[in-house]
Amino acid sequence: MRTFTEIVTTNTDNDGDGNIDYRSSSTNTYNQSGNQLTSISESDDNADGNIDSFYSSTNTYDRQGNLLTNVSVSEPYYDRDGNIDDRYSSTSTYDRQGNQLTSIYEFDKDGDGNIDDRYSSTSTYDQQGNQLTSIYESDNNGDGTINSRYLQTNTYDSRGNQLTGVVENDYDADGTIDYRQETLYEYLNGSEYSIGVSTPELEVLGDNSIHFPNNSLSEQFDLPLTVAEF
Repeated sequence: MRTFTEIVTTNTDNDGDGNIDYRSSSTNTYNQSGNQLTSISESDDNADGNIDSFYSSTNTYDRQGNLLTNVSVSEPYYDRDGNIDDRYSSTSTYDRQGNQLTSIYEFDKDGDGNIDDRYSSTSTYDQQGNQLTSIYESDNNGDGTINSRYLQTNTYDSRGNQLTGVVENDYDADGTIDYRQETLYEYLNGSEYSIGVSTPELEVLGDNSIHFPNNSLSEQFDLPLTVAEF
C-alpha cells in the first residue's frame, strides 16, 4: 500500500534576539485515501536539544475509510522522564452502510498498563440509516463494573424526519432513571420546528427564544410540552 509522509518543523524565537527558544516537529503518514495512519509529535520547550514532551498516534481503517482502531501514547511536558505516562485506545465497528455500531474507549492515565477508565457506545439504525438508539456506558475505574448509563431513543416519519427524541440518564447505573427528557418535532413547509424542550427552570421554544415556565406554547397549540423528569 502506498503511503505519504508529511514533516512539519517549527522554530520559535520568543524574544526576537535571534536565538531559538522553542522547537517542535510532527511527522505524519497517510494512506492513498488521505486517512492519517501515524502521527508523531515532539517538542523541545527550551531548544536545548532534549525532547520535553512526546505524542504518537496510530490508526487503522476498513476498506470504506472508517476508523477501526486508534492507539495514542504521550509523555506530557511536566514529566520529562522519557517514559509513557498516558495511553489511549479506541476500537469501533460499522455496518455495511458505514454507520458506527459500537465503540470502546480505554484510558491508561499513568502508563502502568492497567485500564483506568473505559467507555462504550452501541447504536442501532433503521433501513434508511437514521439512528434509532444509542447507549453510552462508563466504567470509571476500569474494574468491569458500569458506573453510569445514558440512553437516547429516536423515532422518524416515512421521509426520515425526526419525530421524537428521548434521553434517559442513569447516573449510578442502578437501573433507575435519574433524568429523562423528551423532545417532539413537527415540520412546516419542509423546515424543522421544535415544538418545545422544557426543564423545571426554563423552556426553549422552536424559535430559539427562552421563556420561564408558563406553558404558553402548549396553550397556543394545545400540545404537551417536552418534559424533563428528575
